[in-house]
Amino acid sequence: MSYIGTGKIKIAPYASGAWFAARKFRDVGNASTLEFSFTEEKKELKDYQDPAGGVAASVSKVSSVEGKISLRKITAENLALALWGSTSTLNTTAIVGEAHVINSSAFIPTNRLINTATAPVVKKGATTVAAGDYTVSKGGITIAATISTAGVLDGDAITIDYTPVASADVQALISAAPDVSIFFEGVNAVDSKYGTSRIYKAKLGVASNISMIGEDFASLDISFTVQKDTTVTGAGISQFLKQEFEA
Repeated sequence: MSYIGTGKIKIAPYASGAWFAARKFRDVGNASTLEFSFTEEKKELKDYQDPAGGVAASVSKVSSVEGKISLRKITAENLALALWGSTSTLNTTAIVGEAHVINSSAFIPTNRLINTATAPVVKKGATTVAAGDYTVSKGGITIAATISTAGVLDGDAITIDYTPVASADVQALISAAPDVSIFFEGVNAVDSKYGTSRIYKAKLGVASNISMIGEDFASLDISFTVQKDTTVTGAGISQFLKQEFEA
């Protein structure tokens, strides 16, 4: 069978269900790579009786099964997965009195993304800082080289009132490497026949890199190690992975 694979990957937290099919699988979107690699450990006993050498006995076993996924859909959920973190949805409730310090020519990053359709209000106490003393971007405000508002000096405490945009945040590296289950539903581009792969339990690695500036489409490359899932039972049944192909 010649094979060129395409398909969809679903990933679930391993602990989200007592058995594989009960786990909370989520489609991770477009992915350019799903692959496995097997490492073999071999022990050999040399033939010490024959001057020509050779092997008297040998034994081999698989020492590890590794894999790689390249996610091409960069979402908050996928970033949280790749960075061992969490994500949450942030609302658009107006933020009042966010504390900062003003300095000429300095950029002040706000705690949330600013909805620039509504102008922020910057104050030192009861004094409103003139709008000409700063410019606004989604990520914060940039103070002018010269501050014209009377009584406002470098180093003064200020507050910023603004409306944030609807967004999601990702808190990275807040947990240990997660255990996940992976399901792949694919089709062979050569003969249009379907197949599935089930990885019952895998330890997920962290993303090898995240490109925030570049000329190519970004990719989240994640490695994983296949582990034994003791919830899978039955004679002749693998506790590591299963593949099924349409006849």
